[in-house]
Amino acid sequence: MSAIYDIHTHDFPEVPGTAIVQLTPAGYCMYPGHVYSVGLHPWDIQDDWKAQMAKVAVMAMHPHVLAIGEAGLDKKKSPVPMGIQMDVFREHVRLSEMLHKPLIVHCVKAIDELLAIRKEMGVKHPWVLHGYRGGPNQAEQLRRAGIYVSLGLDYNTDTLLNMPFKYLLFESDTYGDVSVLYNLTSEDMDAKEESVRSLVAKNIVAFLKSHYDASFE
Repeated sequence: MSAIYDIHTHDFPEVPGTAIVQLTPAGYCMYPGHVYSVGLHPWDIQDDWKAQMAKVAVMAMHPHVLAIGEAGLDKKKSPVPMGIQMDVFREHVRLSEMLHKPLIVHCVKAIDELLAIRKEMGVKHPWVLHGYRGGPNQAEQLRRAGIYVSLGLDYNTDTLLNMPFKYLLFESDTYGDVSVLYNLTSEDMDAKEESVRSLVAKNIVAFLKSHYDASFE
């Protein structure tokens, strides 16, 4: 199995297995050699969300699906009432805990609600807040709660330079080749790009934990 350098993308990487590709209940298409996450984005929740989540649950059991999500809370762009968003997110949390697969989180202006749900549900498995643009103090608050942050092209340089290396995760999301991000961050860190790649790949293994190793047995 290839090393994973990209924790979250909506595009298939050139080298299969090097990125976790996002799947949705409306876009279920798997290709050999790739690895995936599956979830219902808060922008895409419909009135029949229970049926949407039933499909997510079936998809999530596939051995090449290594994580749940992206799923979450969005007070800015989602037209869905926050109460329903929270109910749908809780369903993703239950699925993550039941299948022992970590959760990739989308969160916009709802950090307090996110932390409250994690505490309320007694979560055991790690989450990662994808596309993190905030500062190092908030990143540390999230880390202490068991939530990694993943940096994309809009990363905060102070967060990059102050984050403990063992929690460093990168993503391309919808921005194309993750190599651009590695090039930029290695310059900011004054480090060799290959060293940064190796570090992040190890961190992704740690984030995925034992499921990563068993996924292709």
